[in-house]
Amino acid sequence: MIAHVSIDYKREIVHPAREIVVRTKVTDVGRTSVTFEQHVDSGEGRGIAATSRSVLVAWDETGRAARAITDEERAKLS
Repeated sequence: MIAHVSIDYKREIVHPAREIVVRTKVTDVGRTSVTFEQHVDSGEGRGIAATSRSVLVAWDETGRAARAITDEERAKLS
């Protein structure tokens, strides 16, 4: 489940862009959540067009609540 998303727009990417590169990295793995950061670049050497940060919470659909991230999930995210 998405708990938080923030986006900072730095400059426009004009259509039609030949290439858009989105780099994503895991910046934190907590007990029940994972934080990602993204950088969006047009690939034309003009620099970063946008940055974002998102927090996703591991979710137990049956219990309708946050759940702990398993050791297997944590290993894949690290």
